[in-house]
Amino acid sequence: MDIQDKSRKELQNELTELQREFNYLSVIKDIDTAKRIQLEQELAIALQEIAFQNEEKGKRAAELIIADLKLKFETEEKSKRAAELVIANIELVFQNEEKAKRAAELIIANKELAFQNEEKAKRAAELIIANKELAYQNEEKEKRAKELENANKDLEQFAYVASHDLQEPLRMISSFIQLLERKYKDKLDQDANEYIHFVVDGAARMQQLLINLLDFSRISTHAKPFVQVNTKTIVGQVVSILHQLITANNALLDCDDLPLVIADESQIMRVFQNLIENAIKFKRKTELPKIHISCTKQDNMYRFSVADNGIGIEMQYHDKVFSVFQRLHSAKDYPGTGIGLSICKRIVERHEGTIWFESVVNEGTTFYFTIPE
Repeated sequence: MDIQDKSRKELQNELTELQREFNYLSVIKDIDTAKRIQLEQELAIALQEIAFQNEEKGKRAAELIIADLKLKFETEEKSKRAAELVIANIELVFQNEEKAKRAAELIIANKELAFQNEEKAKRAAELIIANKELAYQNEEKEKRAKELENANKDLEQFAYVASHDLQEPLRMISSFIQLLERKYKDKLDQDANEYIHFVVDGAARMQQLLINLLDFSRISTHAKPFVQVNTKTIVGQVVSILHQLITANNALLDCDDLPLVIADESQIMRVFQNLIENAIKFKRKTELPKIHISCTKQDNMYRFSVADNGIGIEMQYHDKVFSVFQRLHSAKDYPGTGIGLSICKRIVERHEGTIWFESVVNEGTTFYFTIPE
């Protein structure tokens, strides 16, 4: 109990006591008036004090209610702040954990980056060495290419000179052997006549070999400029040249529409002539030779084909047939020098094309070659 409550109780007791005394004195008839007035004044003052204290008490009660409400509100706010602080602490712990993970990942990434940089430095050093080696190899290739070019020129010149110069003595040998054969044919025995025949035949084959070798050397040395030519017309001219061969073998030849190309006319004619001659030469004995010539366009190249129904070629000899003087059959069975396809390959390559074949033994062969559009 505080001081105010104690004073209020004492005043209440005094007021009660004064009321008793007033009541008592009212009864007493002989109480004097002055005493009664004094008591009444004291009673009035006591009542006023009680009223004042009651008002103060009401104010204190209202303030206490407001203070209680404020305390309750502040307590709730503190609880909210505490809950938010708990959540914030949890979030901070999580963020710290994440930062620790990121820091660990960053350390690993930095190590990986350092390793990669080392590897890049190694690769860069290796690349520098490789580039130097490549530059050296390119220089060597250029030297070898130049040497090869010079060697090819020398070889072509030698082949031309050799084949050209050898023809004259060979013609002399052949002429005298033929003269000997005619003059002494009936005066020599059978063996001598056979020997003379072998010499004449060998001289003829040697002369044809030299002619072909001369043609091979002239592909580059005596080449003509490229002009626009009609390949269908060229095939027609080849058919006219080979008319006797085609007729003698009852060969059937058909040709699709062929394009205009930029080429050396005489050389392209030689390619078609060699391929058609081979198609007739390597025919099957049980079939009439059939030859089909066509052309298709692929990208910026024309692809020509010469197909036959002959004896075919085993694909294992694909590279061999295009080599100079390489034969797959004896000269007795299939006469020739073995240089025709080499000439075709050399001509096609001069025209920046390629040549190849597809074949099935005893069914036929198709030779393909390309020429830029």
